[in-house]
Amino acid sequence: MGYLNFEFDYETGTLHVDSLSRKSLNMNDDETTVAEHFITVIHNAAPDIPVRIERRSNDYVSLFTGEFDFLRFKYSPRSRWLSVDTFGLNLSPDDIRFAAQKKKTARHWKAEIKDLSALQEFDDLVISSCLSCAARE
Repeated sequence: MGYLNFEFDYETGTLHVDSLSRKSLNMNDDETTVAEHFITVIHNAAPDIPVRIERRSNDYVSLFTGEFDFLRFKYSPRSRWLSVDTFGLNLSPDDIRFAAQKKKTARHWKAEIKDLSALQEFDDLVISSCLSCAARE
């Protein structure tokens, strides 16, 4: 699949993706917005944690730190979801954000996203997941 060659301007919150990498990632504009949102959130919380974007599946894009993908997401007209690596996060199985996740023993928990404005509901979990994964390196 593809690695993303990007530069992120933290002052403006803009993700600059070179066209060759964007094609291999096959990210639409909304998925770029999702990536920009969470990269900014992580950078603001933990600026020293390196984050990269990859597509290892045809079905979603992932944010990684080290060898761990702490966030997976897809945002298209027909499918809008994200999943967070919940290892060590002590989430309640009753957390309403993850009502879409049937098997609560899985490592990644899936959540439906109503629209892009709902991303901030997951900021705390994405930061915690990223930090947890970075600590395992």
